[in-house]
Amino acid sequence: MKRSLLLLMAATAAMAQITISEAQMKKMGITAGKVSLTSSATVGPLIAKIDYDEEKSKSYFLDHEASIVALNVRAGDRVQKGQVLCRIASPELLSNGFELKEVRNRYRSIQNNVKKDEALYKDGVISYRDYQMSALEAASLRSRISTLEAQFSLAGVRPGTDGSMAVIAQKNGIITVSPLAVAEKITPYQPYFRISNTDAMSAILNLSPKQIGSISKGDKVLNKAGTSIGAIISVSTSVNGSTNSATAIARINDRSGELRAGTTTGLFVLASKPVTSILIPSNAVVKHQGKSICFIRTANGFQAQELAIVGVSKEGVLVRQKGMDQNTQVAMSGLIVLKGAMSGLGFE
Repeated sequence: MKRSLLLLMAATAAMAQITISEAQMKKMGITAGKVSLTSSATVGPLIAKIDYDEEKSKSYFLDHEASIVALNVRAGDRVQKGQVLCRIASPELLSNGFELKEVRNRYRSIQNNVKKDEALYKDGVISYRDYQMSALEAASLRSRISTLEAQFSLAGVRPGTDGSMAVIAQKNGIITVSPLAVAEKITPYQPYFRISNTDAMSAILNLSPKQIGSISKGDKVLNKAGTSIGAIISVSTSVNGSTNSATAIARINDRSGELRAGTTTGLFVLASKPVTSILIPSNAVVKHQGKSICFIRTANGFQAQELAIVGVSKEGVLVRQKGMDQNTQVAMSGLIVLKGAMSGLGFE
């Protein structure tokens, strides 16, 4: 056969019209068939990044530098509430510890003065202004005590007798973040210890713009086996311009131990609003320049079409696309021939 097919199949550019007659389709083994409509409540698989649930974890921070002077546990160790995790050296925390002790003593002392001044004010011995002065001083000391106590609570430390600070486990769980060695420096405002529940995970799911409206807070999250393992707790309504995707966050209860923090996996969402999609059989979809495409039947041949895939099933891919409905026909076989025509190839 002469190289005449190239003249009959005019594919001037990617995603362009491919002209071919019925006779030529038959000769090249190209067939077409209709797509189908499907209504499904399952969206996915969605790429999900797994991490520990922060709401059920305890992270330890410092607002200044410190050093590890003794390390009792490491990442992966299970700990009990009240257990000493490590000891740290911090001049700032040590100074704040002395200040906290002093301020508490002053506060107890001035509390007695406040009670005395209140009684004197009620008896008309002193003015309300004089009474207010002692009350305001007591309030200022109480505020400073709260600030210092919060700092120690956030750091998770308890002052020691040797000038070091003991870091205490504030919950039962497994260590998921820890220093690596003694003498390691602690970077301010970054967690240096974290205790987590291994079965309490979170998942950040990537959504295409067309999937945002299909998923709602409270929708169930399924694993690849179809087992419910969690629920959606938030859905972003905005799209990241650099990735052209939005995010949904799910709380995962993984008792199987198969999910690992820091990994990615494919998850499904059982949407509360079933969506109607177009099902294109797997054999009608082909990759072109890294994108999934199909060939839509036209009056003169076929039109290559990039697909906006919203889900995958055993039968094929699910798309929601303008210009496609239940009457649309796509190439079911001979896709290699059509793809070759897009690239300007001829065939004997």
